[in-house]
Amino acid sequence: MGQVQLFNGYYFLYIFIAFGLTILSVKFLKNKTDRFRHWFIFGLIMINLAVHFLKVLLFPYSLVDEVWTKVSFENICAVSVLLFPFLYFTKNKTLKDYMVMVGMASGIITFIAPLDAMSEFFNGTIYIGPRSAFMLENIRFYLAHFLLFLVPFLMMHFKMHELSIRRAYRAPFMLLLVLLLIFINELMMTAIGWVPKSDLFDPNKRNPSFIFGARSSFTGLGLFIGLLVPSFMMLTHPVYEFTFYIPVLWLVIPTMIYGGAIALIFCMIYDKEDTILFFKEKFTPKAITQEEKQNI
Repeated sequence: MGQVQLFNGYYFLYIFIAFGLTILSVKFLKNKTDRFRHWFIFGLIMINLAVHFLKVLLFPYSLVDEVWTKVSFENICAVSVLLFPFLYFTKNKTLKDYMVMVGMASGIITFIAPLDAMSEFFNGTIYIGPRSAFMLENIRFYLAHFLLFLVPFLMMHFKMHELSIRRAYRAPFMLLLVLLLIFINELMMTAIGWVPKSDLFDPNKRNPSFIFGARSSFTGLGLFIGLLVPSFMMLTHPVYEFTFYIPVLWLVIPTMIYGGAIALIFCMIYDKEDTILFFKEKFTPKAITQEEKQNI
């Protein structure tokens, strides 16, 4: 059986399947009531939550000594899966903005660069060899990230939430809070002995969501992040002597810039008129009134 590789047949097959399922979902819900859509989407959220926990029964999770670390808040997508059941019902627009933007962005980025589906390593250090394109873990991987995309996409398509450029600046700060949660999760996993102390801070080990730096060196897409990171952010571990970046803090500038750009793109798609008006208000010189002229 072949493997998923960038731009090969399996790579585009998964994208085609996701595209087709998205269209079918929209058509299925088109003539349904708002109540039906609401609970149908919530059902998708709960299916993804179940898949998240049931994955421990699959290979290669059986190779992980403390497998429950894999269902903790170990990366951005895991945080989304675990929090979506609560964020879906929140009335807080900032939290709902985060749910929509990070959910859709995570899904899209995963299909563009399905790194886990192509990797010969699992959990950072366990070598499992080339992955079959349709091994159960790959199917789960694509399903989980597809649902992360589909849920907020349907919410936006059926106008269950509205984004606003006036709140867009908050999205990168929300992402930084999630990265902080991931770091705290790693500290807790290490404190209770589920993660070896020698792995903590090592960018070439677990390193969830790259909170400890890029693996090995900044190459490829990582170069775009590395260009924004000051050299003083890099440290040397006093005991194990590997180099790492100050957790979370090293991602502040990249998150503000790239996260802000992603938020702007979403606002241009879903809040175009007000976004254009917002920038006109910010960058168009204000006319001087007759009263202001007299006071000059």
